[in-house]
Amino acid sequence: MTFAGHTRGASAPASTSISTTVTAAVDLRATNRQRYFDTRPVLRRVVYVAGYEGLSVLFTVVVLSALLGHGGGQSTVTAILVSTTATLWNYVWNTIFEAIERRTGAKGRGVRARAVHAIGYEGGVLLFTIPLVAFMLGVSLLEAFAIEGGLLVFFLVFTLIYTWVFDRLFGLPASARK
Repeated sequence: MTFAGHTRGASAPASTSISTTVTAAVDLRATNRQRYFDTRPVLRRVVYVAGYEGLSVLFTVVVLSALLGHGGGQSTVTAILVSTTATLWNYVWNTIFEAIERRTGAKGRGVRARAVHAIGYEGGVLLFTIPLVAFMLGVSLLEAFAIEGGLLVFFLVFTLIYTWVFDRLFGLPASARK
């Protein structure tokens, strides 16, 4: 019997063998990164936050300057201040979230846990950044809320995806492993 031109029992084509080898190498690297971060949870959080906030500044500058018409310099300074605020909150929130995982004995991070993580993070960011955006851009608190609300929708999805990709690359923290 044949399947895709190969007889049953025949060896796998070279491309399948290469693909399997590459996948195994990537999995080994991810396992090694996870082991590395197991003994360095603070470093894991710093790497997480640095990547997250670097991308966040880039996206925020684009939105504020290109879509909302605020000047590039004003947008950049605002994005950096918002990012600094968000960075501090991100570290605090991840520490709180992982402590809750340890206390409750949660294992793994399903969609519900990731959604709670993203909502908690973004909710805290809003509380801290709405007054900052209002001041920096010279807009009312209501306008700042609208700006931040629009960014919130984007960053809720971004946070969910970024955290999932980060966990896939570096493994789950010890607090969430099965």
